[in-house]
Formats: sequence, structure tokens, C-alpha cells
Amino acid sequence: MTQPAKWTIVSICLTVLAVLVPWAHYGDVDVELSRLPLWWAYLGAAVVMHACSRVARPVAAVFAGVAVVAAVVVAVGYDASAHVFEHVAPTAVPRPGLGVLFAVASAAAQAAGLRAHVRATRSVPA
Repeated sequence: MTQPAKWTIVSICLTVLAVLVPWAHYGDVDVELSRLPLWWAYLGAAVVMHACSRVARPVAAVFAGVAVVAAVVVAVGYDASAHVFEHVAPTAVPRPGLGVLFAVASAAAQAAGLRAHVRATRSVPA
């Protein structure tokens, strides 16, 4: 297995973790990614980033940056309790969850895999 492929696998695993773990906490209430405003922006950017990692590496590199920006935008929306909760919002102070960390780490791992591919394809001067 090549070095870029290993980074891609790590990146995909981190994206799965980002989707599974909470992105915010309201006291004892965990808030998943799908309950936050603009959650589809991060998920779409991550899917395109992973889908293009083998066939269109420049597109994957651009979407790695887009995924980071989308994760931060989604993460900022954790404080919008009117969007997160339908009827009654808890009075606890919200705090961000680990999902954001995994999302950013996923994009960083994908970028590292793309960089490893570029380094591996360079010709070695004789």
C-alpha cells in the first residue's frame, strides 16, 4: 500500500468519526452534525474531497480547504439553539464537540496524502 493511500484511509476514517461523534453539547444533550445549520455543506465537501482523491487530485486539494471552511462554518452554528432544537431549548451553555476536530483532521490527513503523492511522483535526479 502506498503512502498516499494510507493517508486517504486515515482521512476517510476521520470523516466517519466526525459524522458519528457530537458536534456540540448542551449540558447533557449531545448534538449531532445533522442537527446543525448547513451540515450538508461539510458533508458534501468531504464526500467530494474523498471521491476526487484518486482521480482529480487538484480538485481534492481545493475541496480539502473547502471542507475545513465548511466545518468551521457549521461549528460556529452550534450556538443557534433555535435551529438545533425544534421546540424547547435547554438553558445550558453550549460548547463545541469533537466532531469539528475530527473534520479538520480529516481534511489535514487528505492534504498530507495529496502531498505525499506529489512527492512520490517527482522524478529523482540522477
